[in-house]
Amino acid sequence: MTSRRTLLLGAAGSVLGARLLSGCDTATETSSTPSAVSPLLTTTTATTSSTSPAPTTSPPPTTTTTTTTTTAAASTAWQGADFGPLDSLVERTNGEAFAVWEDGATIHDWYRTDASYTRDIASSQKSVLSLLVGRAVGDGLVALDTPIDDMLGGRWTPSGQSAGITVEHLLAMSSGLDDRREVVAPPSESWIYSGAFDALFDVLTTITGRELNEVAQEWLFGPAGASNSVFYDRPTGVATPIGLRSTVPDLLGIGQLVLDGGPPGLAAGWLDQSFAASQAFNRSYGLLWWLNGQASFMLPGRDVLFPGMVVPTAPASLVAALGKDDQKLYIVPEHRLVVARLGGRAAPSSEAARSPFDEDLWQLLSALRGG
Repeated sequence: MTSRRTLLLGAAGSVLGARLLSGCDTATETSSTPSAVSPLLTTTTATTSSTSPAPTTSPPPTTTTTTTTTTAAASTAWQGADFGPLDSLVERTNGEAFAVWEDGATIHDWYRTDASYTRDIASSQKSVLSLLVGRAVGDGLVALDTPIDDMLGGRWTPSGQSAGITVEHLLAMSSGLDDRREVVAPPSESWIYSGAFDALFDVLTTITGRELNEVAQEWLFGPAGASNSVFYDRPTGVATPIGLRSTVPDLLGIGQLVLDGGPPGLAAGWLDQSFAASQAFNRSYGLLWWLNGQASFMLPGRDVLFPGMVVPTAPASLVAALGKDDQKLYIVPEHRLVVARLGGRAAPSSEAARSPFDEDLWQLLSALRGG
């Protein structure tokens, strides 16, 4: 069995066992660490004292919130916008850090303390992983149709029944494996949102022969200016053993890099493939990215097809990295927008991906931007 520590320190060769995994990342660990300053243009900053309901990962009941608004150098669509209702929404829904960029300029941000707020981004890390796999494809180290067995051997699932499962199946959630990597359907015949995607971490360290964070830093975090993002071993007992800690400025940097065409070396057409339906069952899911603008969607753990878009109040072109307890990275290519949110659960009814917060937020943002 490959240990969690081995995954982070590098794994070359076959994986001789399987871990117990969960499709919905469950860690809610938070910490504050120094953060790189996000790229800002001319700004005005206001600091106010406020009291808010304690979020799931609670700061002191009375905190100092910091907001920054910059519109002069950005799109005229934001001119005259009153961000007060937006700040109120983020605060009352247990937000800790939130920001909007347009074409690399800070339109508005809100921090319960400051931009150094760091936490595990839960399943939003899946979309980050997709970018790393795209670079590996670009380097010719692997292909979408490469069988996982070719890289990890035949024992990366508990039963050894992994024949036919490819890189693309894991990216599309169409492997037919459940959270424990047990076979519940043949490859390509279902959409099952499961922790089986985690085998792609093993794939990356195996095909590169390098430590995961070393690869991520060179291929993605460095080019994105994401200086505080780090993969780490989650505490013993947490079902999905590898987590990603990040900050809102780091997520914005990754999102902006995507808008600019992706990190260096990304496989040609990777973003187009990632942002298109990856299978026929849930057309609102690409290659570890959520897609808006589709006629229907499925949600993690629910074998139901819902009509309409994932976020009906958002632009149809929106793509998103969505994590448990409302860790969010939204990208809207048509408006050159990147929006990120970290914090506690925004609503009691929040699911592993979709949340009432998504609709409330984008209804406000669309009104503030004028469309």
